[in-house]
Amino acid sequence: MSAWTFLAQRATTGEWLDWDVPITLSSLEWTLSGPGSLSGTVSPDVGGLRTDDGRLLLEEWGTLIYAESGGEIRWGGIVVSSSFEGEAWRIECAGFTTYPHAITYQGEYSKIGVDPADVVRELWRHVQSFPDSDLRVIVTGAASTSARLGTAAHDETATEPDGSKRTEHHDAEPYALLWWEHPNCGEELDNLAKQTPFDYIEKHYWSPDREAVVHEVELGYPRIGRRRDDLVFAEGENVTNVLSVESNGDEFANTILGLGAGEGRAMIRRETGLRDGRLRRISVYADKAVTDAARMDALIADELAYRKAALRITKLDVIDHPHAPIGSWQAGDDILVRAELPWLGEVEMWVRITAWSLTGDGSTASLDVTRSDHFRYGG
Repeated sequence: MSAWTFLAQRATTGEWLDWDVPITLSSLEWTLSGPGSLSGTVSPDVGGLRTDDGRLLLEEWGTLIYAESGGEIRWGGIVVSSSFEGEAWRIECAGFTTYPHAITYQGEYSKIGVDPADVVRELWRHVQSFPDSDLRVIVTGAASTSARLGTAAHDETATEPDGSKRTEHHDAEPYALLWWEHPNCGEELDNLAKQTPFDYIEKHYWSPDREAVVHEVELGYPRIGRRRDDLVFAEGENVTNVLSVESNGDEFANTILGLGAGEGRAMIRRETGLRDGRLRRISVYADKAVTDAARMDALIADELAYRKAALRITKLDVIDHPHAPIGSWQAGDDILVRAELPWLGEVEMWVRITAWSLTGDGSTASLDVTRSDHFRYGG
């Protein structure tokens, strides 16, 4: 990527504060289904650390920072922390999707059979509905998913051990966001993304007149990113370091039993597993807050993916290379890794990028990755 320019904007009003903040970049990260981050220093004091109204130029939770390269906005975030170390002003910024974690839902929202995508839009509407809270974020991408939250009242027929039948009545269990339970909007967004599941990414780009920045949270269902047959990460060519781990046998399970809300026979009980040539080993996943079978299915599927013993590549350090130029991928993409690992020899593994950051002068990058076969997609 070309040289970086950093722009500062007032969060509450959209007023432009500085078109070229002299930030020395320490790291710049993009994250799948979460806020990215920017850290850096402003040094020395160049006489422009305050705005015309006397407030600090880089104000925690008051200033937005954009990273521009090649005339395009590549990253946007909120200044969330700053400190002074001698003549250096150190700042930490987080992507816009960190903001809902600072907001508690203060309404009454209760639905039967609601689409998680609709809940996402409601949460962002609520977050931005108060004074001094409108980040001008719009939710784009997938309009719907195949998942539904909240169940109506219904009767079920159960069979006793002696073969007799009995009828069980189940009360309605709506999906609810209620002010007296003070749900955290950011935590609820994270839960929805995991349980549905869906992905999301932040996008920031110039408006057509280049006077404002458009902010999107793009929902991806069944996923964001794609299998990149045009790129490869190969040790000895563009990969300088590979971090791999072997699953711990103590954590291994190939069958997951999920136990949710309810008592006795009325308890939510779901099971998933696989036959992988090893002894059957069960792990119990219990969460009394889960009132929906589909939600429990999603949770135990993730638990199974985590617990099945397999070699994992978790981090890659790469250099700019024709096989995969820096920035030619995005969070969510699947890319083939070729590496030489101790005892195992040459290994080929498809991994999915869950986060990546620029390092050094921008000609190297560090990537957080997960085995592609550990992911489950809806749809």
